[in-house]
Amino acid sequence: MDSPEDGRKVHNRPIPRTGGLAIAAGVLGPILGLALHENQISALIYQDGARIVTLLLGAVAALALGLLDDLFRVPAKFRLLAIFGIALFEWLGGHRIDAVTVPSIGTVQLGLFSLPVTLLWIAGIIVAFNFIDGLDGLAGGIALIGTLTMLMMAYIDGNLLWLTWAGAMAGALLGFLCFNFNPASIFMGDSGSNFLGFLMALVSLETSRKGPTAVALFVPMLAAGLPILDAALTMVRRALMREGLFVSERGHIHHRLLDIGLTHRRAVLVLYAFTVVLSLSALALLSKIPTLQLTAAVVIAAAIFWLMFVTGYVRLEDLRLMYRQGVRNKARARILQDLVEDAVSDIAAAPIWDLEASLSRLIGRTGISGVSWSRTDGSRLVVGDFEDKAKGVRASFSFPDGDQTTEIVFLWRGRASGPSQSEVVALRTFLARAAERTPGATTGLDAFPLKPN
Repeated sequence: MDSPEDGRKVHNRPIPRTGGLAIAAGVLGPILGLALHENQISALIYQDGARIVTLLLGAVAALALGLLDDLFRVPAKFRLLAIFGIALFEWLGGHRIDAVTVPSIGTVQLGLFSLPVTLLWIAGIIVAFNFIDGLDGLAGGIALIGTLTMLMMAYIDGNLLWLTWAGAMAGALLGFLCFNFNPASIFMGDSGSNFLGFLMALVSLETSRKGPTAVALFVPMLAAGLPILDAALTMVRRALMREGLFVSERGHIHHRLLDIGLTHRRAVLVLYAFTVVLSLSALALLSKIPTLQLTAAVVIAAAIFWLMFVTGYVRLEDLRLMYRQGVRNKARARILQDLVEDAVSDIAAAPIWDLEASLSRLIGRTGISGVSWSRTDGSRLVVGDFEDKAKGVRASFSFPDGDQTTEIVFLWRGRASGPSQSEVVALRTFLARAAERTPGATTGLDAFPLKPN
C-alpha cells in the first residue's frame, strides 16, 4: 500500500501500488499467446528470437526490481546499479544505439561509445518514468501517448512485429487508466514505472530504427519528452538545493503545477496536452516538407519554454529561491552534524547516559520534529512532536537487539524532501555510538528505562 503520510504524497488514503503486475500481464500476455501459435507475428518473433528473449528477460527483471522496491524499499543506489545491469544485458543482446544522425551533419557512427550511450538511454528512460509517476494517471497517460506515437511510426514503416508490441502496450495502458485516472483506485508503483520505462526505451528504438535518418534519434526522445525534461530539471533543482541526487522530494514538474493552483486533474491534463504536442511534432518531423519540419521545431521549442516558465525554471527569482533553499539545507545538515558530535561526546563522557536528553538535542534547529525509539516487545520511547500518522518525511533505522528488534524513526513534520546523505550519515553516527554506550546491547536501549507502549 502507498501510505499518504509521506510528505511527498498528494493522496489522502492508502492505495495499492502493485498495478505494474497488471500492466505487465496485459502487455506480455498477448505477445506470448501469439508466440505459441503459428501465425505471421510468431514467425517474426522466432526470426529474431534471441533479441526478443533478451527483451522479455529485461522487461521481467525491470518489473521484479520495481516490485521489490514497492514491497521492501530497496536503496536508491542499488536500484540504479541494477538498472544499469539490465541495460548492459540488453546491449549485449543486440539492442544498441550504434549511430546517431545530426541534422546538417549526417550520420555519426558511435563505435566504442555505443555502450555508454545505450546504457544512458535505457537507464535514463526508466529513471525518468519513475520520476514522473507522481499524480493519478500521469505516468500511464504519458506512456500511452508515447506508445501511440511509436505505434504510428511502426505502421508508417510497415514494421508488423513492433506494431504488435506497441499495440499490446497501448491496450494494457488503456485498461489500467480506467482504474488509475483521478481518483485512482490503484497505482502502478515502481514495478509499473520500471516496466513501462524499460519498454518505452527499447520499443522506441526498434520502431525508429527504420525511420528517416535525420530524425531517427529525435522521435523517440520527443515521445518520452516530458519524463526526460522532468528528469533533467530534477537534477538541476537538486543541485541548486543541495539535496543530493538520490533524495526523494516533492518538486517535480507535476508538483509545481499543483503549487501554482492547478487541480490534480487539470495538472494531469495540461501535461497530457504537452505530451501530445511533442508527439505530433515528432511525427511531423518524419515528413520531407522543410516548412512542416521547421514549424514542428518551433512548436517544440515554444512548448518546452512555456512549461519551464510556468514551473519556474527560466525565471531568475525562482532560481534564486532554489539556491537560497539550498544554502538553508546545507546549514541545517551542518547543524545536525555539529549536534551529533556534541551528543556523541556526551554519550562517551557521561557516567549515566540519558537517551531522552540525547535525542532531544537533535530536535529543533535540525528540522527534526520528533523521534520514536521502540522494540518489538512493545516498549517505546517518543521524544518531541512525533505521530505515527503525521504528514512528513521519515528516516527509519532497524537493528537487532538480542532476541528483539529495535526500530528508530526520525520525523520531519511537514517536510517534502527526504533527508540528505549527510543527514543520514550523521544520524547513523549517533546511533552507532549509542549502540556502543551499553556493553552487551546493540542499541543502547538498556541505558534508559523504556515504558510500555
